[in-house]
Amino acid sequence: MAKLKTFAAKLAHATSGEKKVICPICNSEIQIIRIIRNKHKDGKWAPKRELVKICKCNENEILG
Repeated sequence: MAKLKTFAAKLAHATSGEKKVICPICNSEIQIIRIIRNKHKDGKWAPKRELVKICKCNENEILG
C-alpha cells in the first residue's frame, strides 16, 4: 500500500517548479487553498476535500 501524503506534502508538490503564477485576467497571484465541500452519495452527505487555485477573479465564488 502506498504511503499517504500529508496536506503539506501535497501543497509542496502542487507548487513545486512554479514560483509565482499570475492570472492573465486580473494580474493577481494565484494561490492554492484547501476547501471542504459536501457531496451527496447514496442518500448520505460526506465531506470532499479539494485543492483549489484562486485569484481575484474567482475568489468571491469560492470563498463567498
